[in-house]
Amino acid sequence: MIVSLAVCFIVDRTYFFYPPALAPAWNNIYFDATGLIAGLILLTCGVFNLHVDLLVKLGLGISVAFLTVLLVAEMFHVVGAGYFRFHPAIIFEIYSVVNLMQLAFEYQPRR
Repeated sequence: MIVSLAVCFIVDRTYFFYPPALAPAWNNIYFDATGLIAGLILLTCGVFNLHVDLLVKLGLGISVAFLTVLLVAEMFHVVGAGYFRFHPAIIFEIYSVVNLMQLAFEYQPRR
């Protein structure tokens, strides 16, 4: 999910527009690349059943931070600009953040 979000943001460089002074920061390619890398780390750990604690914790932490920043940016659009098309994305991201935080809390490192 995070990989697809990051790819969509990389493709659409004008996704965030409000406030205009922060639009370049919200649409930053480095931020999108960070989300893409975090998503790929989580995807790799899940597909190949990797239990490298550093990778799993890094992937979970950066993914939660990525989604939280997206949530803040979308709240700016809804509250500040009255752009109500972000409501489903906001609900989905809140669920994703809670779910990833629960996974991070319940993760048992191998000893």
